Amino acid sequence: MVQVSFPGVYVREVPSGVRTITGVATSIAAFVGMTRRGPMKLPTRILSFTDYDRIFSTDTSLGETTDQVRQFFQNGGQQAFIVRVADSSAAPATLPVRNVAGTPVLTLTASSDGTDGAQLRAAIDYNSANPERTFNLTIYREILDASGNATVQDTELFKDVSVDSADGRFVEKVVAQGSALATATVATGLTPGKGFSVTALLGAADGTNNATHALVAAVKSIFDPTTTNTFITGKFQVRVGNRPAKVAVITGTAAMFTDFTGATLVAAIDQAIQDAYGSVTPLTATAIGGVSLAATTPVNSGLAFLQIVAAANGDDVVIDRGPDSDIAQKLGLGTVQGGIEVGAFAVADLRPHPSAYVSALTDTAPLDALLTFGLLLKGDLLDIHLTGAQPFTVLATKISFPVPAGTDRTIATGTVPGASLLNIRENLAAIAAGINSVQTKWRARIHGYRLALIPAFGTATSGTSHVLNGTNTAGAGRWAALTTAPQVFAPPAIAAAAADSFTGGNNGGPPALNDYQKAFDALDSQVDLFNILVLPRTTTDAAAAAFRANIWGPASDFCVQRRAFLVMDADSTKVQDVLTEDLSLRIGLAKDHAGLYWPRVTIPDGNGFTKNIDPSGSIAGIMARIDATRGGWKAPAGLEADVRGIRGVEVPMSDAENGLLNPQAINAIRSFPNGVVSWGARTMDGFDNSGDDDFKYVPVRRFELFLEESVIRGLKFAVFEPNDEPLWAQIRLAVGAFLNTLFRAGAFAGKTPRDAYFVKVDSETTTQNDINLGIVNVLVGFAPLKPAEFIVVTIRQQAGQVQV
Repeated sequence: MVQVSFPGVYVREVPSGVRTITGVATSIAAFVGMTRRGPMKLPTRILSFTDYDRIFSTDTSLGETTDQVRQFFQNGGQQAFIVRVADSSAAPATLPVRNVAGTPVLTLTASSDGTDGAQLRAAIDYNSANPERTFNLTIYREILDASGNATVQDTELFKDVSVDSADGRFVEKVVAQGSALATATVATGLTPGKGFSVTALLGAADGTNNATHALVAAVKSIFDPTTTNTFITGKFQVRVGNRPAKVAVITGTAAMFTDFTGATLVAAIDQAIQDAYGSVTPLTATAIGGVSLAATTPVNSGLAFLQIVAAANGDDVVIDRGPDSDIAQKLGLGTVQGGIEVGAFAVADLRPHPSAYVSALTDTAPLDALLTFGLLLKGDLLDIHLTGAQPFTVLATKISFPVPAGTDRTIATGTVPGASLLNIRENLAAIAAGINSVQTKWRARIHGYRLALIPAFGTATSGTSHVLNGTNTAGAGRWAALTTAPQVFAPPAIAAAAADSFTGGNNGGPPALNDYQKAFDALDSQVDLFNILVLPRTTTDAAAAAFRANIWGPASDFCVQRRAFLVMDADSTKVQDVLTEDLSLRIGLAKDHAGLYWPRVTIPDGNGFTKNIDPSGSIAGIMARIDATRGGWKAPAGLEADVRGIRGVEVPMSDAENGLLNPQAINAIRSFPNGVVSWGARTMDGFDNSGDDDFKYVPVRRFELFLEESVIRGLKFAVFEPNDEPLWAQIRLAVGAFLNTLFRAGAFAGKTPRDAYFVKVDSETTTQNDINLGIVNVLVGFAPLKPAEFIVVTIRQQAGQVQV
């Protein structure tokens, strides 16, 4: 009611009360059978055979599912659900991904059971946003083409993932949400170390005020040159562990400028971190992290890094620029400024080892293995050899590195002008460019501060070792370190393939009754609507084929529950045998919800030969085609129900033999001059003298299932409505309009709507007791169209007329 409050005109919208019932789909097929690939006992919707190939593959070694689905779409099918089944022995392929010590830290498991998982490959690289904290994971499928060459399909790339469960890019979560190929499980009990951040700039190992060191020069650049020894406040952003990021402010003293020993800078940075976090919760230095100058002693270096180290195991240290008055860039703090941040899990070598061959970075001391390259002039890089056993070719060619004038920032012996980790990257880039210029079998790449050597193709680098060395006389003293451990490409502790292969996996054996029941349960709970059920033969094994006879009964019961129709196949190869088989199949079967088709059809096998398969997939496709062109009330049989994509039938038959089959409700697949056609449309309850004339024919049963499903869905609006004449009138109107539409389309027998159908819902169908119980009884009657099986033609000669 409209609430009136002032004189005027009010508008009130009133619903018309008209409800519309829309007919449901009639030819969505469900296939339950064995495949080599795909999710197990999980209904998967497909809209074409291309969809099926992508998810389940075209393999036909485990049964006829692939052939039946192909026949369904070739004969007019539009939509299907595939449920893969096998016995309990089915298992997925797996890949234990190991760290540098060879210990499994991550297990990848194929998303689907079966030996097909052995086609999966996984590659690890450190070319991520933070090469010393995260990693990239690539998963793909490698198959052989017709020429036997490996080709890559379905590549999935997961960037910047971590084995740290507290990380937002935790590999288990990222792969679970984004991969259709595999799942990831991180090993339990991993004990991380203490993460740390080191500056890109280097200082003296003894902390002396050596003006030739880049770190000292950077500190002095912070002072105001116009005012003697005046320190300008500097800021940087720091995050330790899972604590929130804070802005740290350095308020140093003139001692940093006049007497740089490292201690004053260390103390200032440490105090800045304490002040930043202490403003929220007072924390000691050891509870947050420690700052120090850590010395390292590569050849002729005497250098040190400014380090900020997490005090607690499992904590990372992340440095970024300050909002203003930034000094992170000047000091080389953080990865964006050229520094290195080694994560807590990386410190303990708990990350997966990178694929292919990757140079060491953190050894007994951070950067010891590669800092040597930072000490070399470009002139010392004139003769580099990559040697070692390789599956492709041995590179023993001199590589020359031209030195552009004024660009050589590399550290020379005894002096350290502008000492920086950038020198290492510069030299590694030069080496990579040299390798790539003369070697086509390998690709050299720079991942952070690592040199990666990746095969240009294939995965067969496992078990080989490589040594990168040089013989230039001028740099002999420095090159000496490269011929002893740690070498840049030392023999790895684990296989160093370009990609590792998944192994194992089991396709499982033919499914048992319990396996089919689980598949039916999955269809029931996860699929809203399907109309046709097909159970493809699982294998060519006779015992497995015979076992299928035990499944027809439960499958037909399931079809009754879901208002679907079961398309059955006979296993016999002779007319007399199929008659006997038909009698045995009726036992325990919901006969009016199933139809039996015979014989098998002949199709190409893809190798220039032919093979015989059951006709159920073809019949399901014909049902879909006839439904679309003529309607669900038309029998999927007759000359227009030709079977496409086949070469013939396994057992041709005569009219007399067909005359034996039809009275026993065995629907024949026959070969006529115009092609192979479905030549029968009886349910298993349609044998002569069965006593069930209502559902003798397939189109009548399927059309009634269509009506039931459509009306049930269309009347849901009536639930919880007042149970009286206004509701009954709405139901009569809705159902009547729906049936009238079907009548006009030719779905019913009868000349007028009164002859064709009726809808009754009133006080006669719904008594007061029903109303009290909350029940509305709707009575719908219709005159079905039954197929004309027998066309009797009577011909009489007309007697000659005598002229009188």
